[in-house]
Amino acid sequence: MTDINRGDCIAKFEKNSREEVWVSIDDFRGRRIINIRVHYRSDTGDWLPGKQGLAVGVDRYRDLAEAVLKLGEKLQADGLLIGAKERGE
Repeated sequence: MTDINRGDCIAKFEKNSREEVWVSIDDFRGRRIINIRVHYRSDTGDWLPGKQGLAVGVDRYRDLAEAVLKLGEKLQADGLLIGAKERGE
């Protein structure tokens, strides 16, 4: 994905001790995309995008949001979600 003009990172969270997941709205070949991408820290300390991730057109936002909500419902029903209390927050 070398044709991406990077936008601002809207959200990010730690995947593990060496990687973060970044959510952004970027331009790819003239098209606006939602970019959910794993970033890693380089030897110089900079965060760089990796190959792992998901990019969908912004017109698919509602489909993506609905899928994530359904995932949350399934995780909740299966008892797989850990609440803030269990995480020690």
